[in-house]
This record gives sequence, structure tokens and C-alpha cells, in this order.
Amino acid sequence: MMEIKNWKLEMIKSAKKTYYKLCVFGVLFVCCGTVNAQKGNVERVLSLADSMKIALQNNHGLLSAQQGIRVAQQRVRQSQSDYLPKISFNMYGARYLAEQDFVLPANFGSSLLRQSRGLQPDTFYSARVSLHQALYNGGRVRNNVRLAQADLKQAEILENKIRSQVVFEVIKSFYDLLFVKKQLVLCEEAVSRIKSLASRVSKKNMSYRSGIKALQRRLRRLYAERKREEKRNYFKFINTLGLELYTQVGIVGKLEEKKGDFDLPKLLAHAQENRFEIRGTEYQQEIDRLAVNLSKAERFPVIALGADYELNDPKFPLQTVQWNATLNVSIPLFDGFSSRARIRQKRYQANQSRIKRAAVEDKINLQVRQAYEDLMYWQEELKKRRMELADIQAEYKALRKTRDFAARAQSREWLLQAQMSYWEAVHGQRVAVARLEKTVGIRQ
Repeated sequence: MMEIKNWKLEMIKSAKKTYYKLCVFGVLFVCCGTVNAQKGNVERVLSLADSMKIALQNNHGLLSAQQGIRVAQQRVRQSQSDYLPKISFNMYGARYLAEQDFVLPANFGSSLLRQSRGLQPDTFYSARVSLHQALYNGGRVRNNVRLAQADLKQAEILENKIRSQVVFEVIKSFYDLLFVKKQLVLCEEAVSRIKSLASRVSKKNMSYRSGIKALQRRLRRLYAERKREEKRNYFKFINTLGLELYTQVGIVGKLEEKKGDFDLPKLLAHAQENRFEIRGTEYQQEIDRLAVNLSKAERFPVIALGADYELNDPKFPLQTVQWNATLNVSIPLFDGFSSRARIRQKRYQANQSRIKRAAVEDKINLQVRQAYEDLMYWQEELKKRRMELADIQAEYKALRKTRDFAARAQSREWLLQAQMSYWEAVHGQRVAVARLEKTVGIRQ
């Protein structure tokens, strides 16, 4: 009997454990279903760093600029190859009939073919190795290499400029979307609170009820406007990332002010040293200087060494040997003053670049000052709006104990306005910081 009782107790304990496991499983299943229902059709949730990474991978302008860098790199290698000798191997066979000696065209080796014997066609076979090496050309090769390297730097500057613009657009669109989502949450909280107050107002008190209903209508319109703004900002955000507009993504992040040391003289100095436009004018000046040098190089002689080793014969095996080593010197004497005109033209272009640099420096100085003033405005507004929000929150808490529901509803609307105003300042300050960093040339 004791064994049967123990067996029954063990069965009951096992059944209870199974029941508890099923309950826990059911709760987890329901919770997972709720979470999935809240996510809806969202494919993935992106942070600001994820958004930047996707945008940099998908931006067409940036991808094109990266290909431009690769093209410029190959141009540098191509120009450097002029330091090395050019070696070629050529072999051909000719069947010909000639009443007198003649020379084959240059693309066929420029070989001399002798007069045919009698009226019968002759044959001629040749194998030749040729070498050509420029010994001196007035610095043309060196300047061409430097010119290609300057073009490469220009391509890299363009890529960095586009990258900086893409990063700023991602930051702005990300915080625009985050800000409007914050506004929607605030509106929903206010609507819920006003609805709770409306349910507590007596039906006989028509003045209170009409005032609260008018407030509810204003909040409904405000919520609808923010909802429309959310859709606009969402499409702009997706387009900035380079994704298809039907892609469903969510964002995760905090809308909070960014701390930092914003000293105007330091920012101006940093911008003059790091802005891509100024660095671009520096390389453009280098390109213009090299162009002047290349124009001057046309006045200098060109010295080249050539060598050929050839085997030829009317039949195989080829036994006739011909070889030569040639030193060629080409001296320009008179070109109708065209080189002088080209040199002056390049000098005038170099002067244009110096003038443009001064204009670019003034433009950057203006942009930095404008971005700095915009940031200072939002910094000051952020402090004031934070204080205003604290005051209204205190007033709202003081009215929570009163039975004047209309006053409490009105106070809740003022609180919503203060909250939206404060978060608008936070959003403005964050975007202003990103704009200032872009204007100064700080990589984000």
C-alpha cells in the first residue's frame, strides 16, 4: 500500500511539473506573438551607425567616386611605366613581287624588301626584337607622374566630400524621423490623459465638456499632422539609405543633446586645414604648376636610345643577322611661338586657381560662422525651453489635485506644447552639431 501511495504522489508531482511547463510555454508563446505583432512587417531595426554603413554602401555618387579613384590609380601606374624601356618582339613572313626595292609599312616592321628575281614572287621572313628607352625629355615623364598623382588626390578629395555629405544627410534624416516619432508618443500620451479627464467631467457641465472636446479635436489634428510628417520623413530616410521605398525598417536610438567644446577660432582654423575644398585648390595649384612645366619641357631636346636585333632570310632557318643601336637627339628650333603662348596660358590658369582659393576660403569662413551661430541659437533655446518645461510640469502637478478638469486639460495641452518645444530644441541642436562638424571638416 505504501508503494502505491508513493507511486501516486510521484505521478501527481510529474503532472504538476508538466502543467507548469505548459503554462510557461503558453505565456512565452503569447508574449512572442505580442512582440511580433508590435513589430509588424519590419524587416530589421537600424541604429544610426547601421544607417550610415548602409548609406555609404548604396550611395551611387559615392560608388562612382570610388571608381574614379581606381581610374586615377591606374593612370599613376600608366605614367610611371614611361620610366621603363619599351620592348617588343615582331615576326612576319611576306610573299611579294617587286620590280624595285621598297619598304614595308611601319606597322609591318618597315623592312626593306629587295627587287624580285625575274618575274617570280619572292618570300621574306623576319624576326626582330626592338628596344626603346627615353634618356632625357625635359622632365616630361616626371611631371606626368606628378600630374597623375595630383589627379589621384583630387579624386580622393571628391570621394571624401561626397562621403561627408552622405553622412550628414543620414544623421539629419535619422533624427528627423526619431523626432517625429517622439512627437507622436507625446501626442498619444496627451490624448490618453485628456480622454481620462473627459470621462470624469459631468455631462451637466457643458462648458467644461465643450472645452475639452475642442481640445481633443486640436490634438487629433496635431496627431494626424505628425503622422503624415512621419511618413514623409520615413520615405526620405529610406531614400537616403539607398533602399527600395517599399522596404520596411525601424530605427532605434536616443534623441538627446550632444555635448562638446565649440570654440569658434579653433573651428575656423580646423576648417581652413581640413576642408576638402581648400585641399582641392591646393592640388589644383599643383596641377597648374605641372602644366606650366610640361609646356616649358617642349622647348628642351629629347634624347632616346633605340636598339634592334633582327634575323631574316628568304627561307628557314633564318641566318642573316641585322642589328643596330641608335642614339637619337631631337632639338626643337622654332614652333611659331606656340610654346610661349601655351606657357602664358598655363600661368594665367594658375593665377585663376589662386584667386579661386581666396574665394573658397571666404566661403568656408562664412559657412562655419553660420553653422556656429545656428548651433549657439539652439544651445540657448535648449536651456530656456528646458526651464520652461520644468515650470509647466510643476504647474501641471499642482493642478492634479484640483477638481477643475477644464483647467487641468488646458494645462495638459500647455505641457504637450512645452514638451514638443523642448524636443524640437534637442533635435535642432543635434542636427546643428552635425552640420557644424560637416562644415568644419570633422569626419563622423
